[in-house]
Formats: sequence, C-alpha cells, structure tokens
Amino acid sequence: MIRVFMTGRHVHRSPLRYPALADLFQGEITQVDRPEAADLYVFSHSVDIAEAPHAMVADWRARRRPVVLLSEEPFWDTIWTRRPLERHISVETGFGALPVVQLTHTTSAIFRFQEIPYYLLTNDRFANTYRWRFARNASRGARQWRAYFAAREAELTFMFERRPGAQHDVAWPAGDIVGLCAWRTELAERCEGEKVQRLGQSWQGGISRFDLANWHFDKLMRLDEATGTLAAIENTHQPDYLTEKLFDAFACGARPLYYASPGHRLHRLGLPEASWLNLHGLTPEQAAEQVRQPFAGVNFIAAFHAAQVRLAALFGDAGALVRERRRLRAELLGEFAALLEAPGDIVPDEHP
Repeated sequence: MIRVFMTGRHVHRSPLRYPALADLFQGEITQVDRPEAADLYVFSHSVDIAEAPHAMVADWRARRRPVVLLSEEPFWDTIWTRRPLERHISVETGFGALPVVQLTHTTSAIFRFQEIPYYLLTNDRFANTYRWRFARNASRGARQWRAYFAAREAELTFMFERRPGAQHDVAWPAGDIVGLCAWRTELAERCEGEKVQRLGQSWQGGISRFDLANWHFDKLMRLDEATGTLAAIENTHQPDYLTEKLFDAFACGARPLYYASPGHRLHRLGLPEASWLNLHGLTPEQAAEQVRQPFAGVNFIAAFHAAQVRLAALFGDAGALVRERRRLRAELLGEFAALLEAPGDIVPDEHP
C-alpha cells in the first residue's frame, strides 16, 4: 500500500481524487491526512507546492520523501511552472525550496492515452453523453447532414476563455508544446459576422461555467445542432493532450476547428482528416481566412459521417473505457513504485 499526502487548492484535479477513478487505486494507494504518515507528497499544481504547509516541508527535511507534481494540465505546466520538459525541478515554498518530480503529459506516460483521452475518463458523464449523441449522429445519412448544415442558426461558434496577452505566447519546440490561449482569442476576435457567436462569461459576462451544476450538459444543450463550426482549440498544444472540446463539437453535429501538429495523438483516433479543420502552423489572420471558406461539400459530408460512425463505435465499446482506465492505473502505479524504489535519485545531495 502506497500512502500519499495530498493538499492544496487544486487537490481535486487529480486522477487520485476523481470519483470515477477512485476504484482503480483501491488496495494500492491510500490517502493520509498527515505528511509524516506518507510515502509520497503529491500535488496537482506547482502553486500548491509553493503554498505547501510548514508541517509538510518540515517533514520533508526530516525524512526526504519524494515530492511529486502529478499535473493533468499542460496549461499549468507552461504558464506557472514554465519548465514542462524537465522531470526534475525545484519549487520555492514559504519555507525554502523543494526538489520535485514532475509527472505530466510530457514527462510521463500516465496521460499518454491509447483509445480514449485521459480527461474523458475523469467523469462518467462524458462517455454517457457521447454514447447517445454519436449513435444518433451515425444514423444520419448524407442528405440529412447537408440539410442540417444548411439550416444552422449560427455558422461559427467560439466557446472558451478569452485570454489575450503575450504571456500566453509560449513555446517549447522540443516538446511540440505551444500556448494557444492568446492565439485562439485573436482568432475569435478576427471572425466577424451576424452568424458568428462568442459565448461564455469572459466574452458575454454572467456566471462562470464552474457555478453550473453540470457545465458540460449545459454546453451541449446550448450548442446541439445549433452551429455549423465549433472552435475546439485547446489552451495548450501538447501531443498527448486532448480534452472534451473536439468530441463536443462532433457530438453537437458541428465541424470542429482544432490545432494539431503531425505528431499529435488526435491523428491516431481514426477520424478522417477532412471531417475537421486543422489550423496548425497558421497565424490567427491566416486561420480566420481558412475558417471563412465554404466547406460543406460532398467530400466533407462523407468524411463527417465517417467520423460520427467511428466515434459511435469508440464510445459504444464499454471495453475501451475499461482498458484505458486500466492503462492509466498501471502507468501511475509504476511511476510511484519507481520513485519509492530509488528515492535518493530525486533528492540532490546539495539540496538544502
């Protein structure tokens, strides 16, 4: 049994804390409420390490147990930690620096999905919602899709956080990592017209999606069969990072806008390339011009239908979800076991 101490304001954003994943680690990992009882100190965000309680830092100085940053979010790894390619880093706390092992999309295989992306495993609502919608969409023929695209209320919809500013223009070419928050914000601002929508609190005001009982259900209900194209661009481009955004677009019957390099794992999902618009390598101005082009021709409709059939098969296979969760479990337990077998390898002798 591996005993872990977890703390911090982002503690709930962890594969060890999501109710949908809890059963994976029963009998293997237990969470303790005192740092001195832990084999590992596990954090979700570098901010939480910086704010680590004195008792935890003091216990580390006494016992030198591994400090682990188990981060599911490349946005945090780039904008806050700013060392996404390094497995071993040092983080300053209010009580001195701590050596930290980063287990992230880039430094570990934990989040390197094979069939279903990690984030879709964290709540059963994703698979349950997609299963019905993709089955519905796959049953539609070319004539129906042409009619749907011709009758959409909106031609183009953006629904993500508005985050302008040069601080988001970060890149680590060696890791194929690019910050996209400012890029996608500029793209949305360049797209004008009566049938262009920019939705969400950061564009329109109102309540935050996190104040909704089920933000994902609300999003799909608002956008289902309501727009021709839906921007599904992530906040960060990282080859193994793929959230619900692309799947939401397909589920709503919209052409997804995405940003994926040739090495991005999206290309391995078996979705026809013509069924979505890849904006990789374009400036916001160039991307806006691409988005304006007519697209709902015979080739797109055929590719879009094939994508729906593929997604219906993927989310209709309960075994895929089980296999992906088992893969996640094995990778995470393997990483933790390796840290406990050789803890000295992560604590430099010269560290205070």
